[in-house]
Amino acid sequence: MLSEAGIRTLAEVLIGDIPGYYSYKSGGKIVHFFNTNFGFTDVYRQGFPSRWFHTVENLKILWNNNRLDEFLNLILSKRFVMVDNGLNEVQALEKINEIVTYLNNELSVEGYKLHKRGNEYILISEDNDLKFIGEGGFANVYKSRSTGLIVKKLKDDFKAFIGIRHRFKREFDLTRSLSDLVGVIEVNEFNESDYSYTMEEAESTLEEFVINNQHNENTKLVMIRQILYIMKTVHDRNIIHRDISPNNVLLFHGQLKISDFGLGKDLDMFHSHRTMRTHSMGQYYYCAPEQFMQLKEGDKRSDVYSLGSLINFLMTGDPRDSKHFLRNPVEKAKNENPSVRYSDAGHLLQGIEKAIDYHQNKERKELVSTKINNRVYDDDVENYIYGLNAINLCQAILEIPNMVSAIITFIKTDEKRAIETLKMIENEYLNVCRHWDDYDNFGEVAYNVISDNLTYVSQEISAKILYEVSYNKNRFNMKRLVDKLIDAGVDPTIEDMLI
Repeated sequence: MLSEAGIRTLAEVLIGDIPGYYSYKSGGKIVHFFNTNFGFTDVYRQGFPSRWFHTVENLKILWNNNRLDEFLNLILSKRFVMVDNGLNEVQALEKINEIVTYLNNELSVEGYKLHKRGNEYILISEDNDLKFIGEGGFANVYKSRSTGLIVKKLKDDFKAFIGIRHRFKREFDLTRSLSDLVGVIEVNEFNESDYSYTMEEAESTLEEFVINNQHNENTKLVMIRQILYIMKTVHDRNIIHRDISPNNVLLFHGQLKISDFGLGKDLDMFHSHRTMRTHSMGQYYYCAPEQFMQLKEGDKRSDVYSLGSLINFLMTGDPRDSKHFLRNPVEKAKNENPSVRYSDAGHLLQGIEKAIDYHQNKERKELVSTKINNRVYDDDVENYIYGLNAINLCQAILEIPNMVSAIITFIKTDEKRAIETLKMIENEYLNVCRHWDDYDNFGEVAYNVISDNLTYVSQEISAKILYEVSYNKNRFNMKRLVDKLIDAGVDPTIEDMLI
């Protein structure tokens, strides 16, 4: 129960003893108020107790009869405040916010808080109402038993730091500014007395949803598109998140929503709202390299990096694993050099859509095959090769004329790409060859890698392939290519592997 002091606060606010909230009320008006609205039968006459005492006693009776919320909803109604203070509608709504803020500041000492559920206010005891469900770097998260809402509250250890308080409030303000977007979590009200705010409850995090369920390719693509479209709309508002991860994407009845803009930044503002007291600056595998150096360096391209890791997680279960048909746009998104990445989530979405189109469109594959056959190498060809898994890559080398040339062009541009592609070939080429001359195609790939003097690791993998084809498969044409390499001169260790 509220203490005597807490109930007296409510009384003094109502009767006007605390200025600025309600008009002054005489004893007669107070008696009329309670008799009219709550069925009391008091009579105002000589010897009547003091105004505040009478009000306190009546409020105790309302409390004991579970009618205090009824009292609060009356005095916080727009009509009551308009009439009592002589205000217009807009002024009354502003006044109600002032009253609620004041009461929450005063009642928080006793662990009570006014909370709005729908169109009604209820007074809740936070000690009994809040169930702890988790924590982050700076805040604890609770579920309100009375409202069903989630309450995020700044930890006591950080309330003394003005920078952290500002950042926590900014998280709420940024999220609230995006409240018209379907894909951003809804936040309701901010309580400055204890630095907390309420938001809707999710079914699960994206991480939990992915780990605990089996998802086919179409479901994964639906989730990827949802997330990228949400972040496109956020970036279109010139706002960045800077902490995108599967734990900050929540599931609501089939709809994914972005949450936790704690590291967020409004690029239209003149200052960065940053603090050096950051606990993690985003989860490790999802955080862009430049953010580890300095948080303020993060921009839309930092979000793009995180989204690339998120796509990997959705496709493979591992944010580091890009062995899937969206590898081309993902690796561009995750390039260590921000200038190479997509400029924002919208452009990443375009790249993903293009990769999906190549993966699913047979006619487009035929067009790409024609380009490869005609020795044309462009973005279409590159996207096609990127989308191939190991078996399909080896089959394409066998089936598409001049595919060897396209592969060499593809791997020359990036060492990591070369090593991954050659390892894919090494792991599968023996399984797809059905005729003796099939092996020659892979020997030619290996020969070109060595003759073009690609990196040592690439040559090492290629030397193994070329030796296998030349000697274990006894392909005379490939033996001649080995002799040609040795005559031209190669790295001695590579030469040792070829003979």
